[in-house]
Amino acid sequence: VSLSESIPWREGSPAKAIVSQRKIPHGSGAKKLPTLLKGIRTKGSDFQRLHPGMSSSRNRATAHYGIVTGLRPTKDGMYLLSTGSDSRLRLWDIESGCNTLVNFEATHLQTKALQFAVTQDSSLVFVPCMTALKAFDMWSGMTFRIFRGHYESVNCCFFNSYDQELYTGSNDRQILVWSPPNEVVAEVDEDMSDRQNPQSNQDHWSD
Repeated sequence: VSLSESIPWREGSPAKAIVSQRKIPHGSGAKKLPTLLKGIRTKGSDFQRLHPGMSSSRNRATAHYGIVTGLRPTKDGMYLLSTGSDSRLRLWDIESGCNTLVNFEATHLQTKALQFAVTQDSSLVFVPCMTALKAFDMWSGMTFRIFRGHYESVNCCFFNSYDQELYTGSNDRQILVWSPPNEVVAEVDEDMSDRQNPQSNQDHWSD
C-alpha cells in the first residue's frame, strides 16, 4: 500500500498531526509510518540542498563589498564593467564570468546609481567620481585624464564616438560637452576625407 493511499494528504497540514489523528490498527506496519515520513522529509531537504539554483547561489563570487551601482558592457560584448558602493571598478570576462583583476586606480564613487561610458574601441572607460569625471585605461587601470567642471556630484556621462565628444550630467543641473582640441579634430577630419577621396592628394602636374 502506498503512502498516498494510506494517509490523506491535506495542504497546510503537517504530516505528524495527520498520523496522530488517524486511527491505525496495531500491526507490524503501524510503527514504520513515522519513520517513512521522516525519510520523505529528509529526501526533500536533500533535494533542496542539491538543487542547482541553490548551489550556484552559494558558489558565486562576490563582485563588490556593497551595492552594485552600475553596469556597462563593452561594444564587442566580451567584457562587463561594474561599479559598487565600495568605490571599486571591476572588469569581468563575460564568457568565463571571472574577474580580470585589472587594478583601477583609486576612485571615490557615489553610493547611488551611476551611468558611465566606454569608447568604441574599448580603450577608455569614463566613470563619474564625485564632482569630477575620470577616464581610465581599460586594460591597465591607469588614470588617463580627469575632467573637472561641475560644482556638484557627476551622476552620468555619454561618449559620442561619431563626433568624439563626451557629455556629462551633474546634480548642479548642468550638462557639459567635452571635445578634443581643434587640431586633433582637424587631423581626424582630414584623414577621413583622404580615405573617402584618395585622388585629392594627387597633383595636376603628375603624368
